[in-house]
Amino acid sequence: MTLAASVPDTWIGTLVRTVRESKKIRVVDAAREEEAVAIACGAGLAGGRGAVLIQNAGLFNCGGVLAGLVELYRIPCFFIVSYRGDGRDPVYYHAPKGRVTEPTLSAWRVPFAIADRAADVEGQVVRGVEAAVESRGPFVLLISGEDLA
Repeated sequence: MTLAASVPDTWIGTLVRTVRESKKIRVVDAAREEEAVAIACGAGLAGGRGAVLIQNAGLFNCGGVLAGLVELYRIPCFFIVSYRGDGRDPVYYHAPKGRVTEPTLSAWRVPFAIADRAADVEGQVVRGVEAAVESRGPFVLLISGEDLA
C-alpha cells in the first residue's frame, strides 16, 4: 500500500492511528466513503496502491462508486471494513448493519473475507491486496473491533 483513504469510526480509528505511523503509507482523511474510494483509486491510477478504511455502514454508501469506478475501470481497490454488528460487537444498535453486510457484498458480487485474529491478520491483509490486484477490482476484508485492538 502506498495510500490509505479513510472515514474512520471508533474501530477503524485505532487502525488509522497505527497506519499514520508508517513511513511507507500516506493516510488521507475523506469526508465521505465514496470520496475515500475515489482517492484510493487515484493512487492506483498513479502507479501506487490504494486502500480504503471505513465502517460497514459507510460501505453501504459505496455501491455506485464500486460499480461506476472500481468495476467499470477495473481498478484494484482493497478495503478494510470494520464489521459493526457482527456477533462480537457489544453495541446492540449496530446489529442491523451486521445482518446485511455479507448479503450486500454477495449481492454486489464483491469478494470478501472475514479477518480471523487467531490466524495471521497481516497475512490476510496481504492476501486481500493481492486478490484486488489480481482481479483488478475490489476486495473487502471485514474486521471486528477485537481484531483491531
